[in-house]
Amino acid sequence: MAECDTHRFFFDWSCHICKEEYHKLKGTNTIKSENYDTISFEERAKKKGQKGYKEFNEERAKKLYEEIFLQYLKKGNLSEEESINRSKTIIRKQCRLRGIEPWSWT
Repeated sequence: MAECDTHRFFFDWSCHICKEEYHKLKGTNTIKSENYDTISFEERAKKKGQKGYKEFNEERAKKLYEEIFLQYLKKGNLSEEESINRSKTIIRKQCRLRGIEPWSWT
């Protein structure tokens, strides 16, 4: 079995030897041509016939915002204002990932 001398403790998907070792460990002798570094999550999901992301409407966004905000407050090392800003940043990022316009409250 080919073993990568450079990446001993993890698989690096840009390394051909690591890919070969991984596929041999999994029991497949062929390396698939899918390059996980260049194919986005959305494209892989479409290939598998799956929906990329769940629907992200304003109601779900507000619920997620509340949960994230409470988690930051429970940690206790952030002020309320910083918790609000970080929570809104996460909601805006989720909107960007899904290609939707963020709501005015974010």
